[in-house]
Amino acid sequence: MKNSTFVMGIMTWALLTACNLTSDGTTAQDTGRAEGGRTTLDGGTERVHLLSAFFGLDNGVPGLLFGCELFGLQDGMPIVLDRRIPLPSLLDPSVFVVHHASGAESPVRCATLAPADEAEERRTILLVGEFASDDDPPVGVTIVGTLLTDDGVDAKGTRIETVVPLAAGPSIVLAEHYLVSELPTGGTDECPANTDHIIKTTWEGGVSGPAGSDIDESHRLGTTVKYASGEVRVATLLADAFDNDNHVEFCMSAPGEPVAITAGSGLYEDPNGDLNVLHTQVVTDAHELTP
Repeated sequence: MKNSTFVMGIMTWALLTACNLTSDGTTAQDTGRAEGGRTTLDGGTERVHLLSAFFGLDNGVPGLLFGCELFGLQDGMPIVLDRRIPLPSLLDPSVFVVHHASGAESPVRCATLAPADEAEERRTILLVGEFASDDDPPVGVTIVGTLLTDDGVDAKGTRIETVVPLAAGPSIVLAEHYLVSELPTGGTDECPANTDHIIKTTWEGGVSGPAGSDIDESHRLGTTVKYASGEVRVATLLADAFDNDNHVEFCMSAPGEPVAITAGSGLYEDPNGDLNVLHTQVVTDAHELTP
């Protein structure tokens, strides 16, 4: 159960470096969560992948948040897809089912793209309901009804068989590389004028600094980007970091081909008060992803 500090924390997240450095290698470990947990549709060539399911809050989401029209405090579980879902933000909750270790299923009472519903986001769906059980934890999510993506592909049947447990800290599940001139409509305008490219990170759930503090200079300096040349850099500035969702953008001024991003240990906190571990995520050219 959440204490009052973390219940208030949901309101600040709502659930959910181009300085040049000399690289001396990295001890970070790739979390491997997305590849290990997802399954895909068997029919046809067009598939939708669930990259993560994150049990973010136990009785910590106000029921009226985002227009859900529920009473009391609810559990929250953000899921991240590899494709964008069109607006409106409120989705049909009957499309989703949460699976437990016993084989039991929990219905989803509300499903929303909020707060990550800007034009270049819309990959994260917050599931709201009663998912917690001391002796029967959630272990998977299935999309059981029609859910169309921006490009018209139906995600029905997509399943993930791993749920990141409540006590675990957050990790980057997707890192996209954009040239600043190629950002989608609605992309950030917060980067400096000399920015060459942006690395947009999607976390499993909402993140802040420790104890709910703002993301600040310690996060800029403590999150490194490795390039194909072997060079390791930190961002010039962090953007899109204060709008209550699970995205942080890293503004990079010098040209180059980024291949991996590493978040230092204990820098990022989820709404449950859990800190991230040292981890590395591969950076993907945004053009290689589906819409």
